[in-house]
Amino acid sequence: MSIKLRAQLIIAFIVLMVSATLTFYHLSQERKYVKERTEHSSVNIRHAFGAIIQDTEHLYRFRTRATLGVTGVIDAVENKDTQALYNAILPRYNALKEENPYLTVMQFHASDGRSILRVHLKEKFGDDIASKRPMLREVHKTHKMVSGFEGGLGGIAFRVIMPIFKQNRYIGAVEFGVDAEYFVDRIKHLTGSDSIVLINKESIGAADAEKYSDGIGHYFYTSDLKEKKELIEQFAYQNARLESRHLEINSKAYEINPLFLKDSRNRDLGVIISINDVTGISQNIHDVLLGSLMVTIGMMILLWSLFEYTFGALIGKVNLQERYINTILDSQKNIVIVTDGYDIIFANRAFYDYFGFENLVAFKREHSCICEYFESDESGRYIMPLVDGTVWTEYLIEHENEELQAKMTVNAKTSIFTVTSKRMDYRGKIRHVVVFTDITRINELATQDVLTGVANRFQFDKVLGHTVRMAQRSQRGLSLMLLDIDYFKKVNDTYGHLTGDEVLKQFTAILTQNVRKTDTVARWGGEEFVILFPDTELSAIVKLAESLRQKIEAYSFSPVERVTCSIGVVAWNEGETIDELLKRVDQKLYLAKELGRNRVES
Repeated sequence: MSIKLRAQLIIAFIVLMVSATLTFYHLSQERKYVKERTEHSSVNIRHAFGAIIQDTEHLYRFRTRATLGVTGVIDAVENKDTQALYNAILPRYNALKEENPYLTVMQFHASDGRSILRVHLKEKFGDDIASKRPMLREVHKTHKMVSGFEGGLGGIAFRVIMPIFKQNRYIGAVEFGVDAEYFVDRIKHLTGSDSIVLINKESIGAADAEKYSDGIGHYFYTSDLKEKKELIEQFAYQNARLESRHLEINSKAYEINPLFLKDSRNRDLGVIISINDVTGISQNIHDVLLGSLMVTIGMMILLWSLFEYTFGALIGKVNLQERYINTILDSQKNIVIVTDGYDIIFANRAFYDYFGFENLVAFKREHSCICEYFESDESGRYIMPLVDGTVWTEYLIEHENEELQAKMTVNAKTSIFTVTSKRMDYRGKIRHVVVFTDITRINELATQDVLTGVANRFQFDKVLGHTVRMAQRSQRGLSLMLLDIDYFKKVNDTYGHLTGDEVLKQFTAILTQNVRKTDTVARWGGEEFVILFPDTELSAIVKLAESLRQKIEAYSFSPVERVTCSIGVVAWNEGETIDELLKRVDQKLYLAKELGRNRVES
């Protein structure tokens, strides 16, 4: 027997012994691995729950703006006029209920602590609700938004309470409440886990305590558990703090994670128990490990003669390829990241240069996901961490044939990116390679009027199309205003085109300074401008148009002695096409010119 063969046999024997030892070690460490999987599952579910809480809060913060923009709402709150407020807000409430059926509370509160209107329970109002509701007292005291879980007449709900101001004077608050079952549904959608809501016995509050009779520890069950009751009781046994656990019962394995429902003061009002059936994973562990051991033994016997050569060559090739890949990615000006859908695994040099971090560890100390930088706008064209209930990385894959964009702001500088993604599935591990291409300058050139800085006609058409679709879906109104500077050709002929350009800039400034941020001002062409007003009534826009006309007439466009404008105003009619809407507003502008200019027609 040659020395080489002896060495190969000795090495093979050592490798086989190490492999067998490690295999049996893994078997003995099964409980430890199960615990680690449970902790990982717990982290993922808590991340999902936190994201749902944050998205729900953001949603109703934005919905508050639109709600308070409804004509008559602010005045009704100020006057504590319950019936007028109900009449004004009912269509809005119906639309919000259609958007989220789990919205159980929409309520307006007076600044003195009394209820003006429970839209969901209009017969009951006028009671001193603030004396029973700590969150509401906090809003009345601080005049700032408060959110969290809290009990009430309808039971425990996640509540977002926003202050209402009129001319910088606090006059009350509006409250939205989402039933806890909404979070059960969202957790199921995002993680696949079943969940059960339990209410803290000390936090029933105004809810009907008689309908809760059974429970565990300090909590009441809120639903019929049936086969889950035994599992929950075993989970709670000698686990008073309800910590995450892996349980095996009736030949099945479960990972159970509690998600505590906290109020605005971080007090425990209840808990959502998330239950994930992992029976298949637990049952397969032994088979996988034993199979791995057998394969290892067979492969080592058959392939050891080629080990030294192939292993050395392979390692060298892998290292070289890795250096090639890293060099190629770092040479890209575009931001490139690799993520598993939640955590970033790799990022190129452009990523660190843009966000200002030295490495991935430094970035993760402050952020868990690049999606934390994502911003939205009224057009709805930018992706967010959750898009229609789908995690952004999955949404990119589902819409890979569409041009998707992201908006991010770093160091007060806002940039627009196109976002593309490719998905890799290797041995059950999902990876997303995402590329962010900066198109900020291209986007500005494509969407802004070069002279005035407002939206150009191309951008306005996109915003108008999106706004009309939203109005059709939510039954909200919108209005359109078309303005034309009277005798503008005479200004150019008399004072020159440079003066004419300055008039256009000053004219645009007057428009943008007198409309909301949610309104869109665009240059329609030449001396014509158009303004889109979402969620507005015609009467309010007619008044605004007359105000604009007077301000323009009174403004000094030096050296031009006097500048006036003609204005056409229309409101969108349900079922009307965009072309029909534009034709009508153009007709109104034409009528204003025919009747002598410097006037408003609606």
